[in-house]
Amino acid sequence: MVFRSSTSSPPAASRRRRAFTLIEVLVASGVTVLLVGFIVVIVSNVSNFWTRSSGSLTAGSQARYALDQLTLDLQSALYRDDGNVWMAANILDATTNATGLWSVATTAGNAKPIGANGSLLLSNDFIVDSRFGLAGTWLRFFTTRRGSNTGTSQVTLVNTVSSPVAVGYQIVRRRTSAAVTNLNTAYFLHRAEARPALIGVRPGVLESSYTITAPAYSTSIAGNNNGSVTGDPRSMRVPGSATNLDSIVADNVIDFGFRGYVRDASQPSGLRIIFPALAVVGPTDLVTLRPGYSANFPKPTSLLSSLPSSSPITALNYDTLFPEVADVMIRVLTDEGARLIATFEAGRLTAPTGRSNAQYWWDLALANSKVYSRRIVLRAEPL
Repeated sequence: MVFRSSTSSPPAASRRRRAFTLIEVLVASGVTVLLVGFIVVIVSNVSNFWTRSSGSLTAGSQARYALDQLTLDLQSALYRDDGNVWMAANILDATTNATGLWSVATTAGNAKPIGANGSLLLSNDFIVDSRFGLAGTWLRFFTTRRGSNTGTSQVTLVNTVSSPVAVGYQIVRRRTSAAVTNLNTAYFLHRAEARPALIGVRPGVLESSYTITAPAYSTSIAGNNNGSVTGDPRSMRVPGSATNLDSIVADNVIDFGFRGYVRDASQPSGLRIIFPALAVVGPTDLVTLRPGYSANFPKPTSLLSSLPSSSPITALNYDTLFPEVADVMIRVLTDEGARLIATFEAGRLTAPTGRSNAQYWWDLALANSKVYSRRIVLRAEPL
């Protein structure tokens, strides 16, 4: 009798290593693609978030430094009731009356537009929603310099002593470095300071008088006062030379605004705005309509503070009062915004269909900038 084993041998197909089917390969490939896609999206979002955050942090640090400097200067602002102009402000909607150092964009049609095309908006309730013209506000006044009062030999030096100086703030578009070969340009906020004095050598504040609108503080003729030297009075208008970057306070600042107020109990806020200029509808009734324009009494958008803030306000003197409170604002581009604006102004970026160059300039600016503001109480008392 022949006995057979009850255990049968496996088929030949099952003894070979089992391979993936085409469906399984396709499913695995699809899952892999999805995972890679998710990872790419996550990394891209994190990278974009980091770029935006980094740009905002850079813009914020620039703004804090500039606003801190403005606060120090304005809180130490000086005023004497002697008929001189101790503070002046103008809204510059052109480059011809600014520093003379404004570099024109490579593609002129892509440059920051003039006010009528979007850069001048003064009638908004809040300063952060306002725009102050092509070249922003040109603000200058007298303040107390924070010096050491002594030199290295412990001898008081008249050009470094803590004494009254003239300062001026303005935005300009100029070279990004002092290198002669550098042709790149950007927007900056400048703080110019005139020395107290350097008697017998070059004019300073002591020689140029205490009226901020004197020719020594605003002339553009170098022969008058050797304005090519940093610290001379001419630096109120022309801060240094084309490559002198000593007076830069902040980079990538495309707008600088200033509002001045005096205290007035009749106003709901307790403050009456005196700059930018108000529209006058009656002999003493001042209202904020369209700053600088009125059919009855047109006034320029300027401030020439020669009267104490306590003076009675009339239609003829409101823009000559010394402000008691100020609002200041700066609009700062992020690093990406500065790159995009520079690319557009160089003609390497085109406005989309339906948007003019002026509109697209502000589209880029609004999407890639931050506005920072601060309210500052001025402590100057008439002497």
